[in-house]
Amino acid sequence: MPTQTPKAKRPGSAGAVAKRVSKSPPLPDKTATLSDHTAGSVGALTRLLQILDLFSLERTTIRVEEVVQAFGIVQSTAYRYLRELSDAGLLAQQGKGVYALGRRIVELERILQLSDPLLLAGKPVMDSLVKDAKDRSFLLCAYHRDGALCVYKVGPDDIPHAGSTMKIQRGRGTLLPLFTGAASHAILAHLPPHQLKSIYLARARDIAAANLGASWTEFRDHLSQIRKRGYAETLGKVNPGMHSIAVPVLREDGRVVGSLLTLGSAAREKAEAALKQVPLLIRKADQMQKALPVLDADAR
Repeated sequence: MPTQTPKAKRPGSAGAVAKRVSKSPPLPDKTATLSDHTAGSVGALTRLLQILDLFSLERTTIRVEEVVQAFGIVQSTAYRYLRELSDAGLLAQQGKGVYALGRRIVELERILQLSDPLLLAGKPVMDSLVKDAKDRSFLLCAYHRDGALCVYKVGPDDIPHAGSTMKIQRGRGTLLPLFTGAASHAILAHLPPHQLKSIYLARARDIAAANLGASWTEFRDHLSQIRKRGYAETLGKVNPGMHSIAVPVLREDGRVVGSLLTLGSAAREKAEAALKQVPLLIRKADQMQKALPVLDADAR
């Protein structure tokens, strides 16, 4: 008889109430990873794909000169990289030396929507939350590239607050840093200890700036409190005036794959009412866990 993996126990529950840019941003410096000098240590495919990291909502096209500047390469090399990405459909030339994202990405996005295990497991559960999304929005986020990537959203795009409305600045494709917001904190708190230690050693300054701990001990204890409570809670970390609560989405082996996030007004009565929804969020996350496919032993 095959051995079944025991279902991961979810820590904590909701107990007490805890209380577009006109100018493009500076280009990231990629010279340490993509230059002719370091070509031997960085694979050709990696060098090509790093160019895609230059795109953002604030920079929807890139120029050859920007690639040269960002990666410290000669113009002929930049043209070659851009041509190869264009031939693959990942970029589309918009003019002389100007490139935008290509249509192949749209094809890949469609495939992802129909095959992403977390989205397939979470979408029906998220849709069941629509009735609870009158003045709050719910987002399903995946752990991706050391951050929380929003993959699905239900609820309004604007939240009433203090006599006006606040726009939800998140949706499918929004990636938040691992130290910013409840969705990220719920994931961070459930990473393995050795991974947390590595993250702290590499990002101690960012962790302190996010008020997650001025030392390894403080950082570890802060995350331990989130695990014991069963949810993460933040006020105005991404959207001013916004109250956020998130619970982790775990596999049956206990590995965190994402988080379930709810956003609403930070007004006291609204925030207190939202905390009463934590048991609901935990139940919904458990439903997603049961719907996730079981990984083969070799894939764990």
